[in-house]
Amino acid sequence: MQTDKFEISIGDLGVQTTDNRGHSIEEVAEMATNKLISISDTAPVEIKAQAHAFRARTKMVVAHYIQEGIKNHTCTICNELEKQGQTDLANIIRRL
Repeated sequence: MQTDKFEISIGDLGVQTTDNRGHSIEEVAEMATNKLISISDTAPVEIKAQAHAFRARTKMVVAHYIQEGIKNHTCTICNELEKQGQTDLANIIRRL
């Protein structure tokens, strides 16, 4: 019987928690941006400045599309509830 050796690396792990709530859009956007973009401490000052500006813009774009996803998901849920005759419940969810 032959077995192949394999190695796996999961990289750096981090945990962020909240107290009695879910993560905000800004917090999730920050986590996503941190995974997408890292900035070297040894980079030249001009490059670091550009990287930080790019990182800030990326976080704004990610936050925007998270918000759009939430709105679309809420719309889908409310439409499904209305199809099932649950108009009051759909209106409550819209107001959240």
